[in-house]
Amino acid sequence: MVDPRWRTVLTVTPYLVLAALAAFAIATRWGDQPRLVSELALCVGYGAWVVVFRDLRFPWYRRPAAIAVLMTGVVVINLVLVQLDSWFAFLTIATFSMAYSLVRWPWELLAVAATAAVAGLAQASSFGLDAAGFGGRAIVVALNIVVMCGLSWGLRLTRRQSDRAATEAERSRLAREIHDTLAQGFAGIVTQLQAAEHAPDEKTRARHSDAALTLAREGLAEARRSVQALRPVALDAAALPEAVAATARRWSDRTGIPVDVRIGDATDALPTEVEVALLRTAQEALANIERHAHARTVTLTLRQNDRCARLEVRDDGRGFRPDAPPASFSAGGYGLIAMRERIEALAGHVVIVSGPGQGTSVVAEVPG
Repeated sequence: MVDPRWRTVLTVTPYLVLAALAAFAIATRWGDQPRLVSELALCVGYGAWVVVFRDLRFPWYRRPAAIAVLMTGVVVINLVLVQLDSWFAFLTIATFSMAYSLVRWPWELLAVAATAAVAGLAQASSFGLDAAGFGGRAIVVALNIVVMCGLSWGLRLTRRQSDRAATEAERSRLAREIHDTLAQGFAGIVTQLQAAEHAPDEKTRARHSDAALTLAREGLAEARRSVQALRPVALDAAALPEAVAATARRWSDRTGIPVDVRIGDATDALPTEVEVALLRTAQEALANIERHAHARTVTLTLRQNDRCARLEVRDDGRGFRPDAPPASFSAGGYGLIAMRERIEALAGHVVIVSGPGQGTSVVAEVPG
């Protein structure tokens, strides 16, 4: 699977390389119109082939057969361009990027070898047409194939090794899920039951008991849903803005702390993992405010644009020193760690601004 942080780079690479080579062709072949027209037409054909078989969501989008047609077309066009001018070997940068990122193993080796052969032919274009020249071409092509297929094999070994790291990451993710569901729910129940024990009258006691019962029911629903898909129940029935607003409303009703919820207009639907991460971050920030902040008011802001989604939870509580968070999990330290890990796993970042007596602002930003 391609890292999300590289997905944009791999998407635009063919077009950037094509644009640079087309500009170079115009600059160097302006006096040779027939050849220039041929080269530009092939560049346009290469780009159109990529658009149709890789980027546009036709019925065949990203199917193995479509990937095979894509790679066959770009390799053939790249080969023809190399025969016209050897410096079109630079286009193999784009062809290699698609071979490595789109083609499944072991067919990746075939796509990489074909691309490497094109690059080798370009490198050996100055060799003669005698026996020595053909032998030299064969050696250069073979070296290219061996090196690039060796790189492909090495990348596969690296992926296997990263699977072990992914297992550890999954354990950490499950720990965050447990913390964000069961642990938070139990902590809230304990807080409400303790408040009920010290309630000055029956009405207050009943309110805290009802809140504890509500938390228990929500926790049970979350636990059941987590077993099935580890997706928050709130996101099953509503989009992220509605889920965040509903979470803040229930939290305010339970704690008695008013929450000013500010939701911006959504531009596009966010990936599921981004919605889950932002909702969990909002839940964790509100839970920390309830347990530690002694705040009077809270402001929760959710904004989205073409580049990212941004969540901010601000309170006017007693604050703390972000460079010295609680050391133990029971004191809330793991919540901050889980919050950062969850957001950073999506190439986002978390900024916590606070100080004793100055309140706290938690800002989470994730690429959309």
